[in-house]
Amino acid sequence: MRLFFISTFRITTNSMEASLEAGDFIVVNKFLFPRQAPLMIPFSDVGIPFTEWEGSAKPGRNSIIVFKFPEGRKDDPANPAYVKRLVGLPGDTLLIKGGVVFVNGEKLPQPYGLKKGKPKAKSDNNSQLFPGDEEWNEDWYGPLYIPKKGDTIALNISSFMQWEDVIRGEQGDTSFFVQGHDFLLNGKKINRYIVQKDYYFVLGDNRDNSLDSRYWGYVPYDNLIGEVSFIYWSVDPFSTGLTSWLRFNRFFKVVD
Repeated sequence: MRLFFISTFRITTNSMEASLEAGDFIVVNKFLFPRQAPLMIPFSDVGIPFTEWEGSAKPGRNSIIVFKFPEGRKDDPANPAYVKRLVGLPGDTLLIKGGVVFVNGEKLPQPYGLKKGKPKAKSDNNSQLFPGDEEWNEDWYGPLYIPKKGDTIALNISSFMQWEDVIRGEQGDTSFFVQGHDFLLNGKKINRYIVQKDYYFVLGDNRDNSLDSRYWGYVPYDNLIGEVSFIYWSVDPFSTGLTSWLRFNRFFKVVD
């Protein structure tokens, strides 16, 4: 059951507060999404390659998903899986204006219990955000296009940082280079690239305290693990008394 249909995870940070809080134990539906790779056959060291069956569903916008942290970015070994809210689907254009999220020009409904402080000033730039635009910050972000399978993207120096991880992730870390103004893929010059996977953009519900796609970019489709179904158990990690430690009001709470 855990291999193919469901998984359980413990929430360790407050990046999804108040939808999910540190100390929540969640059940994740894995059957809807493709199986993440690599998985192992139980009681063996034999790996199972990534597969996508015909009935695989696509995640819906505003759903809360669990995913493997994108390769090519620094991972946290204590938290191999991330939990965030999906806001951008393949082919979408995302824009954040004053902390408000717009997708394809339409305002995205805010999740219940969204935590958001006063938006930063538009001039308070943060060049550490993905993909390195020096005029963006966490509350004034985009527009950013989210690639979908089959897209043909033009390569130029100004867009290199946006597409570098996509191409390296699909082709291998050592296959893609920039030499002057030329782009080399496996030693061959290219000026455009055809995207081979669907990609997604995620945010935390605790917007001012979340390490999400604004910082490290897109989530590939085959990194998805599943959609959060409900909280089956919850404890307060900062409490010592038994009655206050167990958060009974969160037991079997449906997450949306």
